[in-house]
Amino acid sequence: MDDINIEILEEEVLKSEGDEIVALPMNFITVGDVDRDSVQVYIKQDVYKRIEKFAKEDISKEVGSILLGDYIEDGDRKIVVISSYIEAKYTDASASTLTFTHKTWDYVYKEKEANYFGEKIVGWQHTHPGYGIFLSNYDIFIQENFFNLPWQIAYVVDPIADTRGFFEWKNGKVSKMTGFYIYDEVGREIKISEKAKPKKNNISLVNIILSFALVVMIILAISFNIEKNNIMDKLEMAINELANTRNQINNSVEIIEENNKEISTENIKSFKIYTIKKGDTLEGICNKSDLDFIKNISEIMKINDIKDSNKIYVGQKIYLPLSN
Repeated sequence: MDDINIEILEEEVLKSEGDEIVALPMNFITVGDVDRDSVQVYIKQDVYKRIEKFAKEDISKEVGSILLGDYIEDGDRKIVVISSYIEAKYTDASASTLTFTHKTWDYVYKEKEANYFGEKIVGWQHTHPGYGIFLSNYDIFIQENFFNLPWQIAYVVDPIADTRGFFEWKNGKVSKMTGFYIYDEVGREIKISEKAKPKKNNISLVNIILSFALVVMIILAISFNIEKNNIMDKLEMAINELANTRNQINNSVEIIEENNKEISTENIKSFKIYTIKKGDTLEGICNKSDLDFIKNISEIMKINDIKDSNKIYVGQKIYLPLSN
């Protein structure tokens, strides 16, 4: 995962619908590979972690929440900032379905009015315990009927497989996104855990294969009157092989668990915000900022969601690396 921690020297604000001033997150990391043509989703670090914990509290059924925050439209970009959430109580839930009842919505709106006044409902979240990241036909029905605005998203967490993903509206259809951002206040370190699940079923598979081999050896030994000592020698060799295989798997599991310790962001970089002026080009901006244009242009275009280096506009704010 390519993580970038952003430290900004000045505050950037953009306008959402109704000319409300909305702060664009300026300290964030990238999770996955963010598609520049997708909605840019920023989820606050404590919200991300609390949802992860909430998702694991009951894995016998689906659980969910309503995502709150704001959205920004900046040129061709749609940006969703998730700053809080409300647990969806009083749902009808099973291991594979989640239904928001009238009582659920009553609770959500009362909580929103009391504790999250002014925040918008930007989407919803639910869990898929043990069966992956996707939207079922019923999930799509919920998205189409309750979260059908172009900037409203769905967030799915599989607490057993420890995977997660966002879904957006794209060309009139619900589509899985390839990445998102986790953000926090400027100066606050962002830490997440990457957990690769060891395939412990391999141990059981090895046991089955070797046990079957032992049975076959015994049957062959009896059939061909092989001496008892030879049988015992072969059994001992097979048992030792099984023990060695178990040790190798256990060592691999220990290595994976060691690597799964909470990690802080890598590839830390600092940026500043530059406001484009009349006559500016990206190459000229790099020259004025003592930046190597060839070396930095790809990163500048990616972090600023610029698709064509020749298409920038006056007043546009862009991130620039502080050093080569």
